[in-house]
Amino acid sequence: MQPYIHFATAPYANIVIIKLGWHMKKIRSIFNIFAVFLVMIIAGFAILYIYSTSSLKESLMQAAKIQMEYSKMLLGQKIKEIEIEADGILNSDDLKTLHLTLLEEYDAYRFVTDVNQMKEYLRGRQKSNVGMAQFILYWPRSQRIITTTALSAVKDVILEPVEDNQWFIYENEVYFARQYVTDWDDNDDEPYLIIRMERDYLYKLKNMASGMDGGGTMLLYSQDKSLFSGSETEKELLRSMSEEGGGNSASGNLTGEHSKGGSTSGESASYLSISKGRYQIVSSGALKNGLELISYYPLKEMMRPVSNINRITGSLLVVLLLIGLIFMLLYYNNILLQLRILTGKLKQVEGGNFTAQIMVLPSNEFGYVFRQFNRMVTRISQLIESTLKEQQLRNQAELRQLQLQIHPHFLYNSLSYIVTVADQPEAVTEMAVHLSNYYRYCTKNKSITTIGEEISYAKAYLAITAMRKDLEYSLEASKDLYDKNIIPLILQPIIENAIEHAIEERENARHIYVKVYELGSGALRFEVSDDGDGMTEEETSALMMRLSKKKREEDESVGLWNVNQRLVNYYDESAGLRFGKSIWGGLMVSFTINVEL
Repeated sequence: MQPYIHFATAPYANIVIIKLGWHMKKIRSIFNIFAVFLVMIIAGFAILYIYSTSSLKESLMQAAKIQMEYSKMLLGQKIKEIEIEADGILNSDDLKTLHLTLLEEYDAYRFVTDVNQMKEYLRGRQKSNVGMAQFILYWPRSQRIITTTALSAVKDVILEPVEDNQWFIYENEVYFARQYVTDWDDNDDEPYLIIRMERDYLYKLKNMASGMDGGGTMLLYSQDKSLFSGSETEKELLRSMSEEGGGNSASGNLTGEHSKGGSTSGESASYLSISKGRYQIVSSGALKNGLELISYYPLKEMMRPVSNINRITGSLLVVLLLIGLIFMLLYYNNILLQLRILTGKLKQVEGGNFTAQIMVLPSNEFGYVFRQFNRMVTRISQLIESTLKEQQLRNQAELRQLQLQIHPHFLYNSLSYIVTVADQPEAVTEMAVHLSNYYRYCTKNKSITTIGEEISYAKAYLAITAMRKDLEYSLEASKDLYDKNIIPLILQPIIENAIEHAIEERENARHIYVKVYELGSGALRFEVSDDGDGMTEEETSALMMRLSKKKREEDESVGLWNVNQRLVNYYDESAGLRFGKSIWGGLMVSFTINVEL
């Protein structure tokens, strides 16, 4: 009697009845393997849970620190801007003129004129600087005050005592004071410039450091006092921070209403428990103007994604394990042996043998799988060869661009041009801008770019060349095409070839025309035309033969060959370079690609 398997049905699942003893032994073996597998899955799930929890916690902490660092950087930059702005105003001609007017005998008209001029100057500086809400000029002896706001808004307590180069906080407003010091008389009435930071700007910076529901950011000063009124959560956190830290925060060196800014310290992070739960606290440390950013994030909200993922993953895992058990029992005979063959071949492929093939093809579903495996291995071998070729071409292209960066004829001639037109600031600026755009693009390590970036790069190269040579160029492309993807460094080598072998070799040749447009089929066509001597049909055929070779001769130019090989390898044979007559009778180099590939 031949062994057989009999299937019976139950309401929710098929029940397998094994009739022969040797089948029972194999099923027990499968059960043992499955049990070990189940234990491993559970253990792996536990490890994954622990790892994902710690990783997410660390990632969120890092993200919070980065967010804090960014807000801190913006606030630090604004502090520097205010200090620099103060120096600029104190060294302006308007202030010097006004100060001299006050020192000398002056008439009323001149005094009023100088004061009004100074007010307009301060208002103009205030409008041109974001984050600066008020400018005050104060002469301590004569008690003169010039302000960009109403004089009644200037409180005497703000002015006394004022020290040079001092940050201070009064009534939740942040001020900076710097004194105008003269060299000619140590006893004259030297004014102070007081700049108040804009509260709305500080509020925006505070909110920029917040990024999670249930969390937020506080802007503190002087013994954990908040610059803005906060929620109950913030107030409880402040009380808890004060109790744990003994009232000494990172900004605890500020005392009274006129507190000098402490030195900048690095970010720090900790955890704090209050009645509403446990929070992660990230501090920027005290800044120069005495402020400190404190971000808080509820750990429960932070860990909610991990809990949801683990719950969903656990449920799916149980269902999949049950389904897997049923299918292993039902399809043992028809699957296990075939999988062993497939696994053995896959291991050969994993070991690097891409010639592995399954020669015996069964007459069931695995026959199709084995045929697809054979095709897959063959295709992988072809793709690896193609990828290696593309990588080699990319390396050559990148090397070519690196050489262009240090090429003396290009870089030195550009620098020589700058030296030649040193007395023409506009020309120097234009050349510097084009050089910056050119080298910024060609030093990027990108495998894919956009048509807009490629055209911008070509335009920078043409602009640089046109400033040094008698060259006229035109680039025509619809802005609707700018966001479409293309492999980089395609247009510039063709343009460079046209300049070197057409423009420079023919007298009075000077035109380059670049055109990018969409064909009716949806493909994109690129054309680079010149007014050189052009090429005969024999020369064109010989050039096409050289470009079609898989290996380049050492004495041949790398530019067009490299472009052609990269187009063919990345797209297909139809994307290769084509040559024809330009509108001037010179040479037109073109190629057509399908950007959807």
